[in-house]
Amino acid sequence: MKHIHFIYGNQQLEIDEEVDHLIHSLQSEVDLDNSVFHFNSQDFFASDQSKSQKLLEEFQSTCETVSFFSPVIIVCLYNIQKIPLKKTPTEPIKKKLQEINFVKIPMENEMVWFDAETLTDHVETHHHITAGQFVTKIIHLGDKSFYIELDPAWKNRLIFFNKGGGQEAIQITEYLKNRLKGNISFEYEEEKIQPYRSNSNSLELVLKDYLNDHPKQVEFILTANIRNPREINKEIFGLLTQKSKIIKKTIAYDDFRPVSWIINRAEKKSLIFDDVAADLLIEIAGTDFSVLDMELTKLSILFQDNRKIQPEDLIHNVSHSKRFSVFRVTGFLVQKELKNSLECLEILLRDNITDAVSIFSLIVAQFRRLLKIAWMIDKGVSEKTIINSLKINPWIGKQIVQQVDNFTLRELENIIVHLSKCDLQIKYSAKEAITILENIFYQICQQEFKGKKQIDRHWLP
Repeated sequence: MKHIHFIYGNQQLEIDEEVDHLIHSLQSEVDLDNSVFHFNSQDFFASDQSKSQKLLEEFQSTCETVSFFSPVIIVCLYNIQKIPLKKTPTEPIKKKLQEINFVKIPMENEMVWFDAETLTDHVETHHHITAGQFVTKIIHLGDKSFYIELDPAWKNRLIFFNKGGGQEAIQITEYLKNRLKGNISFEYEEEKIQPYRSNSNSLELVLKDYLNDHPKQVEFILTANIRNPREINKEIFGLLTQKSKIIKKTIAYDDFRPVSWIINRAEKKSLIFDDVAADLLIEIAGTDFSVLDMELTKLSILFQDNRKIQPEDLIHNVSHSKRFSVFRVTGFLVQKELKNSLECLEILLRDNITDAVSIFSLIVAQFRRLLKIAWMIDKGVSEKTIINSLKINPWIGKQIVQQVDNFTLRELENIIVHLSKCDLQIKYSAKEAITILENIFYQICQQEFKGKKQIDRHWLP
């Protein structure tokens, strides 16, 4: 019988409930306070090293000291995905290089490479490259020093950028030194290279020892909130595969729709959900079991037992996820209500401006769907067939079909073309993302796309 249990999935509520079930099945003693001990892996990596060391000592003492209260103790170690993966020192540099973007644009009758992040005007070009694409080699020289080798075509290239209302140029080597912040060298000197030594964290070493030869008086329960075991330290997962009982729970992907889970969970809370209501709850609140369970509990308090939940009950009483909030933004846009659209956008971006790209993508997806529906209506397809073929929640589908009437077919086509042209600008001019989105909202609400030239309706960017 294995005394190490590994639970993984990406629905935290389900993981927590499985841990509780396992604890009670392993430990029949009433005094759980003195026989069950909980640790969280991420706590071992606090910035305060003395605090981390003290916690590690407590973990070791718990595992290696015989308890006076119980012949067997349970030690739970949560979120082992927080134990660092095996990484080389060059990986952070590689990541930074992939985040540096250049576009090729005309300037004074010459095509030049421009720092995309400093662009303020919309640029239509397919000439785009990241710094990672022309760096051919990175060698760690020790500490924060690195040797970087460039593709020969880029060694002496100038990079242009906007500064103070004008343009300036800088050698690519100087540019990369400024952006990467470390001690960067572009001249190879073999004597400066120091061998890389992995700085394994102490928790990793201690845990590997326990997995190889676990203390006899301990039952281990390890958890990870992950989609794929590759997200775990490779050596630790290899040991878990050999030594533990692995319990795989739900893995939720982007298309995950836990309709039956909601219906069954709601029944336990004396609520009646049909497929339409359950699917709408997913649209509004998302697919996280913890959030869904909280919303179901709230509904069970608001409504009497065995009440059949209607779509209107959910719209008015369920907290909106960010995705549904974007759906609301799009709802205001299709009604051409500029003030409400901008207010919703401000709320969504208030805490994190980097969400602008994902918000833009969701808005594009909604308008693409509107255009598809408009094409189908133009061909005489029935509302029911449209909703079924596009696999839209029936209640939301009816709202969207009605919203199409706010646009002409040509107008929707022109909006999609314009959004496709804004795509690169949004992604590579992050500082101007809010302004770009606000301009898009203004143009849609002011009906500026009504009179533009019609495109081939069989083409959809």
